[in-house]
Amino acid sequence: EQVDWLAQKAQVDAAKAAGVGHVVIISSMGGCDPNHPLNKIANGNILQWKRKAEQYLIGSGLRFTIVHPGGLKDEKGGERQLLVDVDDKLVKTENRTVPREDVAEVCVQSLLEPAFYNKSFDLTTLPPGQGAPTTDFAALMATLGGKSCDYSINSQM
Repeated sequence: EQVDWLAQKAQVDAAKAAGVGHVVIISSMGGCDPNHPLNKIANGNILQWKRKAEQYLIGSGLRFTIVHPGGLKDEKGGERQLLVDVDDKLVKTENRTVPREDVAEVCVQSLLEPAFYNKSFDLTTLPPGQGAPTTDFAALMATLGGKSCDYSINSQM
């Protein structure tokens, strides 16, 4: 609660007070499921608090991008085809991981590419060797067809 809700709330409030133009949050897939195993760690409800902070950001009036990466890997980025979807649909795919470098690149692109503005989405990759490495980030976001995560699912506000 202290980090994933209260600290993020304070950051959003500080960003708004400072006139920040765009806030990017790296969160986690699994937020649609209140029974996700991450919520059982030390009875901390980690994903519930993250989801509450995300909803607070969305309601703040600030431009935002919320990235829900799959399992983070310490592998080289820029070598895999990235996948985006919403509402934990990628949790059900064969490969639910993404290199940290690719998450960082998506965050940078979210500040540059308007297709990322005011979007919340899940992020994974195809397994190594499948598909072409992602280089066109507007095209990546176009695969969402304008969708963004639905916060009426497991709402925390």
